[in-house]
Amino acid sequence: MTRTQAQATTEPTGDPAPGEGRGYPAKRRAIMDAAAQVFLREGYTRASVDAIAAAAGVSKQTVYNHFGDKERLLVAVTAAIQGEVVRQLEELLDAAFPDLERLRDPKRLRAELTDLTVDWIRLVQGDEISALRTLVYSEAVHHPQLLKHWLENGHRRIMPPLNRLLVRLGEAGLLDLPPEVTTDPERLAHQLTGAANFELQISKTSVLPRGVLDDPGTRLLVGNGVDFFLRAYAPRV
Repeated sequence: MTRTQAQATTEPTGDPAPGEGRGYPAKRRAIMDAAAQVFLREGYTRASVDAIAAAAGVSKQTVYNHFGDKERLLVAVTAAIQGEVVRQLEELLDAAFPDLERLRDPKRLRAELTDLTVDWIRLVQGDEISALRTLVYSEAVHHPQLLKHWLENGHRRIMPPLNRLLVRLGEAGLLDLPPEVTTDPERLAHQLTGAANFELQISKTSVLPRGVLDDPGTRLLVGNGVDFFLRAYAPRV
């Protein structure tokens, strides 16, 4: 976890332990860095607070002073890592489609939608965030709060802004969107990213292995998903 990621976490659960003073934020970051490594290596159930404390170079009690228990520590780690990915996704959306007029060329519209979708998938399917996603979903039955926090901190924060961007294309006449689609806060975003992910997964035996997103054929596969989306919503001429 980077320094930026660690700073994006939730507020401390309590006051610093006696004697920690100005070293409190640094110790908290060290614990989260260590916890991310241990959780992703061992899984939630097998990860021990002892192992996390040893990796962070702190006492077991210091871990508890900062986070209370192992579940809250994992929530803080996921929030921090998700927060960095969400920040990058927000920057991606802010920079997308700077000139709507040039998108009136269907080839340009397809190219820029494909660029956006490729970059989006690279961020949400990165190695660390993907491993963390697998961990959270595997523990959802026994620890439903983990999944609740995961959805609130990631999916439910970023899909609506992508959806609004696509609705804006419809308002500009670049997509032909029926009213029932524009009133759904996430439907278009799911359809665009879902079609692209489906093309990638069925072409890669349903699993996205390390490095697949940098494969030269990735853009072609994502473009197939964008074509599917545009066949549904491109303006009729």
